[in-house]
Amino acid sequence: MTDQHPLTDDLCYQIWQDNKDNWLMWQEPCPSTRRLIRAAADWQLEQVIAWLDDTDCDDPQETAQRLKQAMRPQEDN
Repeated sequence: MTDQHPLTDDLCYQIWQDNKDNWLMWQEPCPSTRRLIRAAADWQLEQVIAWLDDTDCDDPQETAQRLKQAMRPQEDN
């Protein structure tokens, strides 16, 4: 593990760059926005870990399939 969050400033910028037409803000992500992006990613990871803890499945492919089914469908923008 490292002390740096995996969503680096550069990666947050790339996410913004790839999706800026869908965002309400037009300026580059400021430090507080980058903190919110990281917090959302951390929350999602916590939810997946909790789901995995509650799921009884030994087959990795079946577990992956169940996880995909359990995820809320995403809108195509």
